Amino acid sequence: MRLPVALRRWLARLNLTATLLLLGALFIFVNFIASRRYVRADLTKTKITALSEKTTQVLAQLREPLTVTVFYQPGHRLYPLVRDLLTEYEERCPSLRVEYVDPEQDIARAKQLAQQFEIDRVNLVVFQAGARHKYLSDTDLADYDYSRMAFGGQPSVNAFKGEDAFTSAMLAVTQTSQPLVWVSTGHGEKSLEEPGPEGLSALKKFLERDNIKVEPAVLLEHAEIPASVGAVVIAGPTRGLLEQEVARLRAYVDGGGRLLVLADPMQETGLEEFLKSWGVALGQDIVVDPARQLPFISAANLFVTTYTQHPIVEKMQTLMTLYPLARSVRPADDVKDELTVTPLAMTSPQGWGETETQASEFQYAEGTDLAGPVSIAAAVERAGGEAPARLVVIGDSDFAANGQIENVGNLDLILGACHWLMAQEQLIGIGPKPLESIRLTLTAGQVRGIFWLSFAGFPALMGLLGAGVWWRRRR
Repeated sequence: MRLPVALRRWLARLNLTATLLLLGALFIFVNFIASRRYVRADLTKTKITALSEKTTQVLAQLREPLTVTVFYQPGHRLYPLVRDLLTEYEERCPSLRVEYVDPEQDIARAKQLAQQFEIDRVNLVVFQAGARHKYLSDTDLADYDYSRMAFGGQPSVNAFKGEDAFTSAMLAVTQTSQPLVWVSTGHGEKSLEEPGPEGLSALKKFLERDNIKVEPAVLLEHAEIPASVGAVVIAGPTRGLLEQEVARLRAYVDGGGRLLVLADPMQETGLEEFLKSWGVALGQDIVVDPARQLPFISAANLFVTTYTQHPIVEKMQTLMTLYPLARSVRPADDVKDELTVTPLAMTSPQGWGETETQASEFQYAEGTDLAGPVSIAAAVERAGGEAPARLVVIGDSDFAANGQIENVGNLDLILGACHWLMAQEQLIGIGPKPLESIRLTLTAGQVRGIFWLSFAGFPALMGLLGAGVWWRRRR
């Protein structure tokens, strides 16, 4: 029986409507499932939001509730990076709660937070656990290139440091105990309070960001170094330490203390014999490496890309470290059985330790100079038996000063040394991640071709296809 034309049309419309409703329901159902069961992947070349092993370990150990307040304007250049990265943190840590506050739209909440955290500016990320809080600004989260400002432009973001800053802030507000580091003074060492290029104020800031308390100390003023001191740092002394001070250091390290020595070349530190007894020999030389010489400057301006297998440098294999002037630091000829001495950073085989330290041009002298590859840093560990102790000796202090510390891998090395000394190996190794910069250069002819193809070619093609379909149906 043939149905009437009107009924067939009505049934066709009903079938189309039902199909559209079912497709809509399926679309909603799929999106509902996808919102709860999904996989996130970072497809960027530099893995800008992929979390490191260090962060994963910190998140796994987080027990108390932690609140992160993103006090940012959505139009800010860092906002998408901050949001994407914090989403990864939330996925790994159920006890982490993130609140986004637009200070221009939610004025009441912004005022409440400004009073609560005593902040007077926007574009901050605030970490809070209990009564402890820490805020991070733009300069904590990114490295900027300010060269364009000379021509009236805006600074651009070179690298994103969000993961390092976020994880350090989490540690700062969740760890109730703070390791204490003494930085010696009184022998011409670099100063913690000096903001100039020769000071250590930047190093102090980075250590404090990792929840480490840093204090200057005159060793002679103390009858002994307390066991509560997590590590002692001696950074670039220009005058030798007194016998009484060396005796205090010896007693401290013998009792299980931790010591970091940054010993510049052509300087007598007074620590030579003490370090030798711990298996480290300081070279009376300067290290040169013509095979890795920077253009137009002396070969004594050293850059190193070769590292050994050790927790301090194991995550630095793709980074280089820069040393304006360094001396050799190598295992001593006679090392006690209970000590493990590991070189950390090496020159190429073409490098050497130059004993003619006043020479302006360098020439390797067989039998006099130290043949390469030359070590410029070493780590010492005494484990088991007596009280465990650790030392790190690096043949330069300038690499850790304000003017050099953020060059390539310098910060990674000095922070890695400090964390290893205090048995915080899990905190070693998050660096800034450079942003991808992809440019498409087109000629004027290519631009015109794209214009006509987009605004004339494709519409004309769609029109021809539509006309063809209409003509076929008409037939």
